[in-house]
Amino acid sequence: MPRDATAAKAAKVPQADDESKIENDVGLENTAGIPSEMKQNFSLWSLLFMCCCTSTTWEALTSTMTQALSSGGSSSMVWGFFVSSIGAFLISLCLGEFSSQIPTVGGQYHYAAEFTPRNARRVVSWFAGWMTIWGWILISVAGNFANVMQVQAYLVLFKDGYVHERWYTSLILMALSTVYMSGCFLNTKILHYSTYVGIAFHLIGYVLSLIYLLVVVEKKQSAEWVFTDQTNYTGWNNGVAWSIGIMSSALSMIGWDSSTHMAEEMKHPARDLPRTMYGSVFLTGLLTFPWVISLMFCVQDIDGVVNGPAGALSPFVQLIYNVSNGSMGATIGITIPILALNLLSSGPACFAATSRLTWAFAREGGLPSVIGKIHPTLHVPINAILIDWVAVCLLALIYIGNETAFYGLNSGVTVVILLTYALPIGLYLIYGSEHCSLPKGPFTLGRWSKLINWVAFLWSIYLVIFLSFPSSLPVTATNMNYTILVVAAGVIVPAILWFAYGKRTYYGVLYDASHSY
Repeated sequence: MPRDATAAKAAKVPQADDESKIENDVGLENTAGIPSEMKQNFSLWSLLFMCCCTSTTWEALTSTMTQALSSGGSSSMVWGFFVSSIGAFLISLCLGEFSSQIPTVGGQYHYAAEFTPRNARRVVSWFAGWMTIWGWILISVAGNFANVMQVQAYLVLFKDGYVHERWYTSLILMALSTVYMSGCFLNTKILHYSTYVGIAFHLIGYVLSLIYLLVVVEKKQSAEWVFTDQTNYTGWNNGVAWSIGIMSSALSMIGWDSSTHMAEEMKHPARDLPRTMYGSVFLTGLLTFPWVISLMFCVQDIDGVVNGPAGALSPFVQLIYNVSNGSMGATIGITIPILALNLLSSGPACFAATSRLTWAFAREGGLPSVIGKIHPTLHVPINAILIDWVAVCLLALIYIGNETAFYGLNSGVTVVILLTYALPIGLYLIYGSEHCSLPKGPFTLGRWSKLINWVAFLWSIYLVIFLSFPSSLPVTATNMNYTILVVAAGVIVPAILWFAYGKRTYYGVLYDASHSY
């Protein structure tokens, strides 16, 4: 058994029955008994803001609302977001309960391991670990891609003679990824403070766009249209089209588990991790719902947004351009906070969360041990950050060769992340705490736990099914939904690697000496 595994097995597991005891113990080591190697520079507030910035709820909606507007119309935007918010909140409560009991960097794959029978823990956590890492790499790609599309939208609208080329997009995406990666090399205290800057731009953009649209757009849509419109350009029946259109809202309600993957960098993760997750989902849902309604009142011409010169690149930029009568100052001024948020906070935060996942997985034997090292002076997993940067840049190259395949990555990210949420929830529903030797954490759902987990699980499965549908009929190579291939990549590659080396080297997370693998 590797030396790190032996040390982990020898570590004492806190068996605290009260919150104060957990607060004292978790500051030095998590409940897995693994000594913390990170400096604890993050607080409850900074990680709460980090969750808000990595999910970028209203901002994510602006980059994907074309899907909803053409697949269900305004009602899909409004009510799709409403039900998505409730579903995401229930999922966050479930994962919050797990994180309070198992406050570790691995998050979903550690939860899955703990609720699995012991003889299957290694293989289940192996696949869950790879899927979670894959999902977070895709989040980094999708977030960067939205930023690049926004920049390209500016160029299409305001630079005469500019022709959108795919290789431009890939190069800009790689450049932005390099900037975000560099931000992760800085002292984590800087990343801690950057979340406060990020939340400021998040709120500034929210207020600016909301006020501007409500003031400038004089002729609003009717309430009947906003709440009942079912515009459908897909060829599917209205029910299926509406469910497909919910992708916009579902995509905006993922990524809030970023704080989980920073667990060893906060003082009281058992107490505070759940608060960061369900708190961020609740706050962003509460703020964004009236924003969505206001947005729909101000969308005068769906066709003008969807089919405008920049509509396919950034529908929100196209919308502001349309309502401002082509004003460059208004268009850029209202939408630029989205770029500022991603440049200063969201982008580096996504890389940080992904790198911690990669580092933790390597520490447990899932990747070469050199990736599981912490830099002695910077106190961050440099090699893990570099590996994730390389992965994002390689995926960016796909867009040069095959635009459709790259859009498949973007559509697949939501399904992959939802599967990482659903797996531990499903295992908990099947086995409960039968195979879990850890005490409950400070946050527990009590007698409502099973019911909430069932609703959250069924909601996740519903989304996974309909987000895998082709966007329109008849199905062609261009409009085909390649989500299934993205998910398959997260299963087939780990299966090959398991037999190639994982079966010999991966020992998984070890909670106490009584666990045998």
